[in-house]
Amino acid sequence: MANCCDMKEGDLYYCDKCGLELEVKKTCTCKPGADDCCTVPLSCCGKEMELQK
Repeated sequence: MANCCDMKEGDLYYCDKCGLELEVKKTCTCKPGADDCCTVPLSCCGKEMELQK
């Protein structure tokens, strides 16, 4: 699951259905498990985006 608090600068996420690619340029300041942490996974075309390895 691609939540912003898990993303690192330089990570590239992609949609295997339409080919959209997103690169992380600046990391999120959310702390995992915090009350105000982002909880919605990064998605496109109705599916979660994948981290390119």
